Amino acid sequence: MLEFISENSQLLGIVTVSLAGLFTFIKWIDTRNRELKEKRYDTYMNLVSVISGMRKNGQGAKLTEQIAAVWFLLEYDEYKNITKKIFSETNLETVGDDIWTGHIAPQIKLMLDETSK
Repeated sequence: MLEFISENSQLLGIVTVSLAGLFTFIKWIDTRNRELKEKRYDTYMNLVSVISGMRKNGQGAKLTEQIAAVWFLLEYDEYKNITKKIFSETNLETVGDDIWTGHIAPQIKLMLDETSK
């Protein structure tokens, strides 16, 4: 065994370094995937906030931003069931003011129909 190690020390060094590098790479991929998942969640929640009329920084959202945010929810397939639950189990006619219920609520209903396809 010692003879094998001494004859193949360079090869064993390369294998050891390769395995360490592979482990580091897999760990980096895992960390990166978690960061991306967290970022997508934050963006999704920001869209929900905009739909409600408030941006993350506390400023009010414009009507066009709210409509765009409704449709951007379609890009978050991993939250499709949550999106349906949030908006289909809420009486949208009583959530906001007349402008919101007249413009945003119909867009939400159309978006929910689109997610059902």
